[in-house]
Amino acid sequence: MSDDLVTGWLAMLRLCNRLTQAIERELAREHRLCVSAYELMSALAPAADWTRLGDLTERVSRSQPQVSRLVAQMEAAGVVQRTATPDDGRGSQVRLTEAGRELYAAATATIGRILRDSAVPAVHFPPRAAAGRDDAEAAPAIG
Repeated sequence: MSDDLVTGWLAMLRLCNRLTQAIERELAREHRLCVSAYELMSALAPAADWTRLGDLTERVSRSQPQVSRLVAQMEAAGVVQRTATPDDGRGSQVRLTEAGRELYAAATATIGRILRDSAVPAVHFPPRAAAGRDDAEAAPAIG
């Protein structure tokens, strides 16, 4: 069973990498945006108000230095606004600008199109057992 889990995980990892590369190319081409910046935007989009930089870092898969660098680039591009936190001038808080919200919506549509057009196979964890087989002879994780 564990070999099937590892095989399934590796298949999923490779698929995610291919999809991420395709999304990265299209976001750059169509919107001059990288996947990392999109991920930050996706964490900021639901917020009606300011988000502390530390809270943003906890919501995404990027390190604090990466988030700080991306926020600086996004601020320079007019995608986010940044200000000092009111209770602690050493910290920062950010929010999407209207232009940032429009860019996020357009980029989300692009990603949706790529995912719909990719014909991604389903990945199951744990792998589904093939009919008539026991777990030792389970079917591959991609199904």
